[in-house]
Amino acid sequence: MAGDHSNYVHGEMDVGDHRKTFGGFMAGSVYGGALIALIVIMPVLIFGVGMAWLPALLMTLVIGVILGIALKLKGGWYASIIALAIFTAILCMIISALV
Repeated sequence: MAGDHSNYVHGEMDVGDHRKTFGGFMAGSVYGGALIALIVIMPVLIFGVGMAWLPALLMTLVIGVILGIALKLKGGWYASIIALAIFTAILCMIISALV
């Protein structure tokens, strides 16, 4: 056992790595939660509200921008949601043409 003699000094430990790890976890949680919210919103608008896919996509994009502003997300968020919106629009056009 360590006994009474220890090299530990309260408040002297470097916690820089712990702060980076916690910051990364929090950022991943915020970005992931916002993305999951958008993934849920679009099908709800299409199937629950009865919107067509294009207005639902545009509404989801607007909600994503508002969410990014409210959560103070960085520029990568906006680039990601625009890229995903373009990908979703192309996919929806292909599916609409096949049906």
